[in-house]
Amino acid sequence: MERRTEKERNRGQVLKKTQRIREGAIGNAPKIAQPTLRRKMKTQIYESIQETSNDERCSIQYLCRLAGISRTSYYKWIHRKPSKVDIEDAEILPRIQAIADENNSLFGYQNMTYTLNNNSDTKYNRKRIYRIMAVNGIESHFRVDQRHSTYKRSTSQETKDNVLDRDFNAEAPNLKWGTDITELKYVGDKLYISTILDLYDRYPVGVVVSKRNDTKLVNDTYFMAITLNPGATPLLHSDRGFQYTRKIFSQMLEDDGLTQSMSRVGHCIDNGPVESFQGFIKDVAKVLFGKAHTYEEAVEIIYGTYEYYIYKYPQKRFHGKTAYQVRQEALAADTPEQYPIAPNRKIERFWEKIEKNKAKQQEQAQQ
Repeated sequence: MERRTEKERNRGQVLKKTQRIREGAIGNAPKIAQPTLRRKMKTQIYESIQETSNDERCSIQYLCRLAGISRTSYYKWIHRKPSKVDIEDAEILPRIQAIADENNSLFGYQNMTYTLNNNSDTKYNRKRIYRIMAVNGIESHFRVDQRHSTYKRSTSQETKDNVLDRDFNAEAPNLKWGTDITELKYVGDKLYISTILDLYDRYPVGVVVSKRNDTKLVNDTYFMAITLNPGATPLLHSDRGFQYTRKIFSQMLEDDGLTQSMSRVGHCIDNGPVESFQGFIKDVAKVLFGKAHTYEEAVEIIYGTYEYYIYKYPQKRFHGKTAYQVRQEALAADTPEQYPIAPNRKIERFWEKIEKNKAKQQEQAQQ
């Protein structure tokens, strides 16, 4: 009777462990990780049997039967040898974890692969990195909010000074720059970030942070960009903010040999690369550093985020290179490598719909 009670207790322990293992192992894991997770699940079951047999002195045959596996499989696992893939995965995992710890899990599997390949002679397949991350519960904390810009009605007439005309591709650095101002809220207040972005390599050639959204902020950003890029005479595109429409600012650009371009009224997509970049930078800052509590802390976070983006953030469009790598290669080359922007039909359809609605409203108004 006592022996039966002991067996029942052992049976209950094994069944509970087995059930917990089976429920937690697979779940809603990505398909690419499920085979590995199933193997891991079986390994955990084998370990549970081994532990129970040692602690409770219960027969392996009995425990295997309770767990629903063959005794042959269990003994095969006992005499197993790790595969080459398992050994390599075990070596890669600490490197992935170190990168995730460094940037607070900013990267998904694609940027993680780029970073590993940029810092190693071995080139890893992104599916492999995806699998390792999924199996070990390493996932990106970066989530871009699905925001939609509020569209302001305007006349269909286009301004004549939209020289850029949504041609965001550039053949080399310092041919096309885009600029804009965004605000960042911190506890108790907010600050303003002015950026000039090179459209060739998405490199911020000028970045200034200020408590005031004024003409000095724009002037300082422009002076920074020109000073760090002597001899550059790019097209500079902006929206129609008061800082950019001043005669003195336009004259300054003309004197330095720059061509000024402006978005049409109510068409934020005309400055799309810079608009999206600013939102992206704020999301990255949130993941890397969290929320700022003072102005000084917010400034430090912004400049730290830009530094991280320039030197450490790999980009798919640039085949895993950072903005800094792309820029240095292009400046040293007689013919810079081309990185054309892939068409985004989702955005195109969005604006086509708006244009159709505008035309429809105008027709109704004329009737």
